[in-house]
Amino acid sequence: MTIGLVLLAVVAILIFFGLSERFFKNMGVPEWLGFVIALALIIGAVIPNISIGDGFVMNIGGFIIPVIGMIVLAFFVGANRDLLRLFFAELSVAAVAVATRALILPNTSGNILAATLIVGFVGGAVAFLIARSRVATLASVMGGVVLGDIIVNLIYVYGIGGYVFSLGTRGVFDSIIIGCVFGALLLEAVVAAKRASSSKRVASSALNTESGEDDDFDDYFDDTVL
Repeated sequence: MTIGLVLLAVVAILIFFGLSERFFKNMGVPEWLGFVIALALIIGAVIPNISIGDGFVMNIGGFIIPVIGMIVLAFFVGANRDLLRLFFAELSVAAVAVATRALILPNTSGNILAATLIVGFVGGAVAFLIARSRVATLASVMGGVVLGDIIVNLIYVYGIGGYVFSLGTRGVFDSIIIGCVFGALLLEAVVAAKRASSSKRVASSALNTESGEDDDFDDYFDDTVL
């Protein structure tokens, strides 16, 4: 969980000092809520695993908190087409998690790390490409990795055998944090690139506009930027 905790600590610090205010404003989610979710994930990750007998283990930060976070973020998405994209993005992230972790069994620390990184980066990219919004991207990563973890455990325990039903462990927490951070960074990079491209088009139009057409240019500028 070291990778996820480090990334999450950085995110929490950025939120605490207000350095991520614009991101949450564009996201439509209160900044304090983002801080609470990040803090809850950190606390949940350091709480000892919950064990029931010898056949079930669960990590709060890798299972319970992401499920709650996904539900809360889905509420902010609202009942529109973004919610439908969130649903398909979540299923796609789950598919990535299942395919990766079914092929790379958690029988060595190297395999666990490899699966964690693949699910995190590929899952984050898939969530960004399908969800296409900040809130839906984060929600689909959380829900998708958790759903994939449930399916993978069913495969491990009832298909392969010899494994404990273990939710939120084996690098799941790190995959969720990496996926959320990477997906958000990809989205911000694309937004920044589109904004820069739009500014260049506006600047080019300005150079070609005659002085007597100032009013028309103002209208075009407003439409292009917004």
